[in-house]
Amino acid sequence: MSSGKILPRRQAVPVLYTRGTHYEVGFDMGRTFGSMIKNFLILSKPLNETYLPLYQSPKGRQIYNETLGSVKDSFPQYVRELEGVADGAEVEFHKLFLLHLDEILPQALKHQPRSKNQPTGCSTIIVNQKNCRLLGHTEDALTETLNHYYFVVAHIISDKPQGKYNVKEEHFMSLCYAGHLPGYTMSQNHHGLVFSINTISAELLRSGKTPRHFITRALLATSNVDDAFRVLKDAGVGAADACSINFTFLADPRQMCYNVEMAPSPERKNESHLNIKEVPLGEHNYHVNQFDRIRQDQANDLMISSSISRMQTFGAYNPPMSEQDVRHMLGDVSGGVYCVWRENHSCDEVVKTIAVGIFDLSARTISLYSDNPSETEPHCRLPLLYK
Repeated sequence: MSSGKILPRRQAVPVLYTRGTHYEVGFDMGRTFGSMIKNFLILSKPLNETYLPLYQSPKGRQIYNETLGSVKDSFPQYVRELEGVADGAEVEFHKLFLLHLDEILPQALKHQPRSKNQPTGCSTIIVNQKNCRLLGHTEDALTETLNHYYFVVAHIISDKPQGKYNVKEEHFMSLCYAGHLPGYTMSQNHHGLVFSINTISAELLRSGKTPRHFITRALLATSNVDDAFRVLKDAGVGAADACSINFTFLADPRQMCYNVEMAPSPERKNESHLNIKEVPLGEHNYHVNQFDRIRQDQANDLMISSSISRMQTFGAYNPPMSEQDVRHMLGDVSGGVYCVWRENHSCDEVVKTIAVGIFDLSARTISLYSDNPSETEPHCRLPLLYK
């Protein structure tokens, strides 16, 4: 029975290994984590207080339908995957799709205020040194998301090419929020792609375009750098909302890492607006939840205040050169209310750090933490998929 109760931090990282079609993999996620997904749908304030009421209005339903139609045209296989999650968990599909629409619906309807309960954080550190190549990421989310996530290792084989990029096989691992598609947090695939996402709350959002969740889901199928840029550009449609993508390919002879800021096109072009920063060997990079290079208005003041504070915290450290350095920085609790590792014990704390992942690109492992990485050892160290 789903209780809708928020539990204290659990010392657990559930992992599901699954293979099949898109629908079957989605169904396995839904069936395996059904009680967690049902519970999350009860607890999610943005869903219940903002998205669902707007969905009930004629204009809200129109925006929902045009965005779903756009995604079905580009990525019908990922819609089937999400239908599988809904069927497996025995929940309504529209609730899950609304979670993937995120703030697109309230913004398109000029609904004021936009949800007060937007997630306000996740921090990524890239270390690209000859003897130490790491991508470390904290996943911060609304307090109701604490304990409502799982790790999925999926192998999807389709009998015919799927979607606008004609993908037949996918093999990846990804941290998923309950009821969400893989690809929006920290992920890795068998082509050697390793990436993490930082949500950015752009003021300008576009309905009828591709929600960032589906663009990053498509990123999970890419096999090289050009492929990844093509997916992020999303020619013919373009991103509906904004985020930053930190990524590299293990086999890249240049050993280049990238940070890409992605936003809806300000000129209403049918493609995403991208700003690409290279992080070559010998360099490091930090990215949080704000545009560092794209000049567009941002909507979430809390997220911006938190981002400024976390970047100041990172800036006070010497450049990171080891995994220990990254663990200390991602576990930093200085900086007051907007610290990097968020674990205020008050019940009304809106955001908590729910998990940390550190990819070791040389050892080809990911270390997963559900507690502060500067004070605890990882729960597990999983080998990266790599064919």
